[in-house]
Amino acid sequence: MRRRSAWLVSLPLVVLGSLLAHELAYVVVAGEHVDALLAETGHGYFSQLPAAALLGLSCVILGLGLAALDQVRGVRGKSIPAWLIALVPLAGFTLQEHAERFVHSGDVPWAAALEATFIVGLALQLPFAALAFVAARALLRTVVAVVAALQKQQQPVGRNRVRSRRAVCVRAAAATGLSRSLAPRGPPSLSIA
Repeated sequence: MRRRSAWLVSLPLVVLGSLLAHELAYVVVAGEHVDALLAETGHGYFSQLPAAALLGLSCVILGLGLAALDQVRGVRGKSIPAWLIALVPLAGFTLQEHAERFVHSGDVPWAAALEATFIVGLALQLPFAALAFVAARALLRTVVAVVAALQKQQQPVGRNRVRSRRAVCVRAAAATGLSRSLAPRGPPSLSIA
């Protein structure tokens, strides 16, 4: 499969994993005061997540469809390295934490990287990225395997159909007497008699 289908499937899963790790970091650090800490640090956009989830699901479905199409066409491409998948949530989380605080307060939050929520959240990004990578790989391999199995199942049917068509044509020609009328014709004989 090509990288475009792999990215379309893995990127929404990585983003989902990153957001879950982000939320879990705040729960771990703040405990029962998580809602107050989220409101204080500019996390009011979480109400927009259902629309983003729908967009992500659309990307996954499109990516799986493209992977299936690539399999049908016999197109092979390069895979995405795991380290690149791991880098996306780390960079994304870092930018997200700083952007949330900048939008909320208007100041550049240089000290955000030293806070407990940031450190815990950054540490949680790798396990969640690994889960997203495994899930994306499993989804893509499943689609490719299903399409390959369907192709394999259809190939013998197609060949038998061609053979059976030939057999039907030969039998029809024999039954109509057409083959007997064509029998005397053929290449000239090499004998002199």
